[in-house]
Amino acid sequence: MSWEKPIPIDLSELEGRRFTCIDPCQLCCLCQPELLEGEVPYFRRHFPERIVAKKSPHRHFALALKQGGGPCTFLEGGRCSIYASRPHYCRQFPFHVHLSTRVQIELDLSCRGVWINQGEEAVPLGMQLVEENREVLTRGLRESAAVYEQLYANCREANIDPYPDELRLEVADSLLLFSDPRYLTKVLDLSLEDEEMSLPQKEEGDLDLDGLRRASMDCSLESLSAPDLLSSPVYCDEQGRWKLFMSQGKELDMYGMKEDGSTERIRTIMPEQVPFQAPEGAAAKMFCDYLALLNRRDSFLGNAYYLIDEYGYEDPLANVYYGSLATSALDLMWRTSLLAFVKGAKLDVSGVREGIIFYDMDRLDAPTIGAFM
Repeated sequence: MSWEKPIPIDLSELEGRRFTCIDPCQLCCLCQPELLEGEVPYFRRHFPERIVAKKSPHRHFALALKQGGGPCTFLEGGRCSIYASRPHYCRQFPFHVHLSTRVQIELDLSCRGVWINQGEEAVPLGMQLVEENREVLTRGLRESAAVYEQLYANCREANIDPYPDELRLEVADSLLLFSDPRYLTKVLDLSLEDEEMSLPQKEEGDLDLDGLRRASMDCSLESLSAPDLLSSPVYCDEQGRWKLFMSQGKELDMYGMKEDGSTERIRTIMPEQVPFQAPEGAAAKMFCDYLALLNRRDSFLGNAYYLIDEYGYEDPLANVYYGSLATSALDLMWRTSLLAFVKGAKLDVSGVREGIIFYDMDRLDAPTIGAFM
């Protein structure tokens, strides 16, 4: 394969979107930016006490965080104190560049600046990002393509069809059903069977609200578990306040984080008391539109490939892919219900948007075959 050819690029997630940084938010300042090799000398010379050496997932330098896990040490009064000299990682946010057999640029929908339809068009910004990093992308794409070739070979050896086109089409044809929690639990049940599954055409029957609530709650509580508080999922609310949610056994603790990196527990929530709410009408459409986006993301497909590899190539791709999408839908459904419970609100369009803002950063952080640049 010749890599002198044009780089295969997919910018479809950026189409029709604009982006601008807005106040209040500073969500990106909670992400620890890795320094490129060429950026290290500048920070070593000017801010030696503000960089740290990291060993995982590889050896690199990054900007220090307040109290070791809070916001960036350069965040002062809600503003970046080195904005003109901020690292490439910060300049790139909220764009995520995923490498598989192509380059696909995804948007972090946890960033509020992508929801207000103001600022610069996302597609030209994505193209600029590609052009400025063409050499690095070409090299990375060569490496990721080799990983995918090995994955495909492993799948064929295990008699697994590794190609996703038909699965993605089947999901696209069934998307409206994915807002029905009964349908999601049916998909999950089928995904656990040994035989290769197909998506059911519809789901009928009585609504077991308690069973549905528990299924979605279990999915979400697992995703909200973390080894420590500062590694737990964060939600940046409409006022720019950072809320951390940490699942601990039968309880869910909600903390607030301040700009100095300190945290305090706001309340303890008993998950069993959170009323389960499924989206309806316009809220269901927004919910399904987000699932359609996941269905197009190469990082989501890469996560399914990761799980196949993790499971030892014992499960068909269809079962893993559909099961992962149903799990994501139930997780998102309960997170939106959780936020509605915390705010004392109903699950409307605004509630689904807030759930996506809460969820998408965690979805993008899931392990994937391929790599984010």
